Amino acid sequence: MIHYRCRAGLCVPLFSTLTACVVMGLFLVEFPSLAIAQAPVSLPPTTQSSASSAASPILPDRGLVTVLKVDDQLRVGKPIKDDKALTFTLSDSIEGVVEREMQLQGRAQIRRNGAVIKADQITYNPDTDVADLKGNAELSKNNVIFNGPKARFKVDAREGEMDSPTYKLLDSRANGNASKLTIETSDIFVFDQATYTACTPENLDWYFTASKLEIDNERKEMVGTNGVMHFFGVPVAYTPYFTAPTSSQRRSGILAPVAGYNSNNGFDMTQPYYVDVAPNRDLLLLPRYMSERGVQLGAAYRYIDPKYSGGLAGDYLHDNKTGTDRWRYDWQQRQAFSGGLGPGGVPLPGSWTGYANVARVSDNQYPTDFSQSIAGAVTSQFRQEVGTTKNLTGPLGNWNISAKAATFQTLQPDPYTTVQAPYNILPNVSAAYNSQLTPTASGPNDKYISLPTGPATSFSSDYTRFAYNIAGNLPATAPGVYSQADRTVIKGAIALPEVTPGYFIRPKMSFQANNYAATALTPGVPNAQGFVIPTFSLDSGLAFERDAAELKGFFGRDMLLTMEPRAFYVYTPYVNQTNTPLFDTADGGFGISQIFSENNFIGNDRIADNNKLTGGLTSRMIEADSGVERASATLAQRQQFSGQRVGLNGTIVDPTTYSDTLGAGSVRLMGNFSADVFGEYNTQLNKFVQTTVGGSWRPTPGRSLNFGYRNVWSPPVQASIQNNQPYTPSSTTTDQYNISGQWPITREVSLLGRWGYDALTTKTLNSLMALEWTRDCWTFRGAYSQFVTTAQNMTTQILFQIEFRGFASVGSNPVDIMKLNVPGYMPTSKPIPPSIYENYQ
Repeated sequence: MIHYRCRAGLCVPLFSTLTACVVMGLFLVEFPSLAIAQAPVSLPPTTQSSASSAASPILPDRGLVTVLKVDDQLRVGKPIKDDKALTFTLSDSIEGVVEREMQLQGRAQIRRNGAVIKADQITYNPDTDVADLKGNAELSKNNVIFNGPKARFKVDAREGEMDSPTYKLLDSRANGNASKLTIETSDIFVFDQATYTACTPENLDWYFTASKLEIDNERKEMVGTNGVMHFFGVPVAYTPYFTAPTSSQRRSGILAPVAGYNSNNGFDMTQPYYVDVAPNRDLLLLPRYMSERGVQLGAAYRYIDPKYSGGLAGDYLHDNKTGTDRWRYDWQQRQAFSGGLGPGGVPLPGSWTGYANVARVSDNQYPTDFSQSIAGAVTSQFRQEVGTTKNLTGPLGNWNISAKAATFQTLQPDPYTTVQAPYNILPNVSAAYNSQLTPTASGPNDKYISLPTGPATSFSSDYTRFAYNIAGNLPATAPGVYSQADRTVIKGAIALPEVTPGYFIRPKMSFQANNYAATALTPGVPNAQGFVIPTFSLDSGLAFERDAAELKGFFGRDMLLTMEPRAFYVYTPYVNQTNTPLFDTADGGFGISQIFSENNFIGNDRIADNNKLTGGLTSRMIEADSGVERASATLAQRQQFSGQRVGLNGTIVDPTTYSDTLGAGSVRLMGNFSADVFGEYNTQLNKFVQTTVGGSWRPTPGRSLNFGYRNVWSPPVQASIQNNQPYTPSSTTTDQYNISGQWPITREVSLLGRWGYDALTTKTLNSLMALEWTRDCWTFRGAYSQFVTTAQNMTTQILFQIEFRGFASVGSNPVDIMKLNVPGYMPTSKPIPPSIYENYQ
């Protein structure tokens, strides 16, 4: 017989359990205290004990010699100044006078403050501080290694020269050779007739030559003259002068050009220039040439300070194709006027913060024509918004007030599809109170658990002025018939939640009161109607679990199986809202989260009448040791005791008490296979009105296969003159498939692809074919992409890039478009960060 138990054995009030834990903890804490008290105290040294120690053969007397302790790990020591560092020598034999001249023969070494000099023979004169190295000379310092047949160094001055050197820069995995090396300081090295590459000698696919090359190891940069880039032995580029970084640290300079082909713009090339303005500020200049349109000038400026951060970007172009001036600007900022910000930018208690998010473009087609990403190309709305929030302190610590203003630029890129604009918000002011802003309790290991108990009250008031210039825009784009409206919303709620690991119950009473003062552009529109509506809800659930020994053979580890029933009842009386306008409200849909909600609508302009009981059951398969969820299944059904009459665009004429059945499931198997499924079944229509299926298999990094399908049937939408909504019959609005994946076909070559198909229009929505070829020191990426931007237009992109590891990249980086189209995509070239012990000697 199978027996379930309440989760964690806690089906009693939480206070009793915590009390037992505290008492047990106070009792057990005495044991380590007693153990410490019984530890013997070390005795002071005496003459007799010293004498006995001296006679002991196990612990011989070391006098004043410091005894080294064995450490449990390799630690980084404190830096030592050169004038205080000691010089060590090591060789098979030493000849000469110590204070005059010494000759170290056989595996000779001189070490000083992290620098190591090696050779078959070293002649060192302390008076001149000159060391002559003959045979297999080597100098290593700070992850830089030089080798050559002979060399001459000034040890203290860190100066010298080496003939025919080879070198390794371990920070960037680079290496090369030269005809001569001159060491000017401990961090500046000058090469004559030098080569530079990140390839291994066995696979020297690319290398860079220069008549003179200077590497500054402190500033992490190199400067050269007469540079030539060789790829498979063929010179492909020349520059009379160049600078380049030798690490990932920021520095001003020209970045690699970005080039590609776009069906809207022809040949498309951007030459970025990076300006390191300050440690907390930078500027990126983006001149861009498009063969079909001309030259575009762009820039992006970023800044960050303890109290504020943000960015400003913009573009300008006189379009040769359209003969018009086209532009874009974007300003984003977050600021703390008082107080401060915690981790993740979360305002601290009592802080006063503000933000700005302002973006605009010159015309409807700007994102389609100039965006270099799919998401940007299909953007149809830009927001201009500023706002502020103040968290109060002291007796008013549970209050916060906020204000904002927002306008919207709604684009109409498709002449066959009208995009309805939202109302502008000019302004919005709100105040909110919550008696349980921080219902947290300290848990083990300094973590936090949140188990809200006791009465919880909340209250909020919200005033908004909505405005829209109906006369100055196309009638079909207007969000409604009101050119201006003032709305006041007051909400209040009181709840008595009881939450434990084994069960929860949340009774709640709430109300919402709306008041409107609206001005309609069209005469004869009824006055906007407000309302006052109360709501009662009762949410409850149980959590049972048991040891699932029958699953151990399948998952290979101990598993728990849970059973979590849930019941949710809500009652809201019917209030006619036919003449209540819509400003920021929409249908919330029907899903697992919405079926357990008090209101079917999202926003403040509609409150659904409810007399409903929702029952659900969830079962999970959880790893007993780690808590990782391997599988779950949920089934939910709503029983309506009276049909809902409040609709989004008016009163529902013939309401029904019928409710669809929802089901959802997910599985995460050990072989990195995962699948998710969701369905909404309507027994009256005898069909699934919502279906979502997705799956992925990722056996190893760089291997992934994904599949997705979505089908949605939408019920009819009522017509509403007040909300500028025409009648829409019921129909299947979504029926789409997509497959994608990344898979290696050889040890060096991987293929990527995606195909998205719309069965309603029988058209391909987006497609991607890409290739990634990774060698020892370079990676080639190429991508061909097509995606629908409007009902009649499809954009084609050809992107390619060659990345020379540790040096530069050329072309248009297709990594972003690969990540967007192929879930689980992982670039095959991932540099290994250098270790501080890599050149440890």
